[in-house]
Amino acid sequence: MANVGATALGYLEGIPTFFYDFFVWLEVWWIKAKLSASLYFVKISFLVAKTLLEEIGFVTLFVELFNKLPSEIRYWFTLYKVPQGFSLYVNCATTAMVMRMSR
Repeated sequence: MANVGATALGYLEGIPTFFYDFFVWLEVWWIKAKLSASLYFVKISFLVAKTLLEEIGFVTLFVELFNKLPSEIRYWFTLYKVPQGFSLYVNCATTAMVMRMSR
């Protein structure tokens, strides 16, 4: 019973810490929400870019041009995954374009 005053005083002295902790938690939650929204926007933009490339016939054109290469070059390109790398680069560039146009 003798420590009731000290306990109440300790609680009152800790109130600013509670506010700091609450605002830190709120800021972390806000940053997490913004990052989640940004990742969702990138995902949607990637799907739009992929559909756009399919609609304009880029995939078909790339496959046709790749198949016109001599077989030895096609073999080495396939071995070093050049078509996948080129496709990834074009998808990234198109996604960046879609993101710029969407904002």
